[in-house]
Amino acid sequence: MRVIYIDDERPNLENFKFTTKDFSEIKSLDMFQSGEEALEFAKNNVVDVAFCDMEMPGLHGLALAARLKEINPSIRVVFVTAYSQYAMDAWGVDATGYVLKPYLASDIKKELNKCKSAPLPSSRRVNIVTVPAFSVSVDGKAVSIGSAKARELFALIVDAADKGITSGEGITALWPDRPNDTNTQSLLRMTFKRLADALEEAEIGDILETKGNRRFIRTDMVDCDLYRIMSGDTDTMKKYDGQYLQEYEWAEDRNAQLYQMCMRR
Repeated sequence: MRVIYIDDERPNLENFKFTTKDFSEIKSLDMFQSGEEALEFAKNNVVDVAFCDMEMPGLHGLALAARLKEINPSIRVVFVTAYSQYAMDAWGVDATGYVLKPYLASDIKKELNKCKSAPLPSSRRVNIVTVPAFSVSVDGKAVSIGSAKARELFALIVDAADKGITSGEGITALWPDRPNDTNTQSLLRMTFKRLADALEEAEIGDILETKGNRRFIRTDMVDCDLYRIMSGDTDTMKKYDGQYLQEYEWAEDRNAQLYQMCMRR
């Protein structure tokens, strides 16, 4: 595998190089002290796995991971951090894993093995826009979702990201005046089928998944402005004008969150 490692501290780079020097899994290793350097390299070279430090001056590890996935959606990202809480902060980036400092060679091996076995995302480029309104395109071509409620359901699932939504959450958002009874549950299932059929027709049906009682989107298979903002991408934050999914009332809470985030930048 072709691997890059990004850390602003030189001793950490040297330690990673020493730790992995005999790893047969690594075909090439390039190291960078800034996210900007890594991005330039990724634009002109194929990278299979990126090990990223979290706390770096300039481009934070989460924002760097999002930018790397824009360049190459199939890249695997492993965060290297001294803080275990960052495992929860990778919202929207869909990292393959994380390694806690100080780490052992076996920790790096474990993550490389996970990278080898992780499924490759679709080669089709799915772009989802939520600011100021909802739109979906594949390879630059707009995707038509015929039913207004199916479209709204998709927006709700996108908003929920890796967390996903339950049937109850879907009904509350889409039909706030209806009871959560058998008829409304059947209506939600029919709406989800219409959404799934539309995405299948666009050949991107695999971006939706159902696990247990939750339906969610594969965030690693799409490029979404919401996820970039949530990961701290300042360029995307500049495009936020105070409106988010403006056509849906249930999006007001998220809009307030985005407003606070972007106004603090």
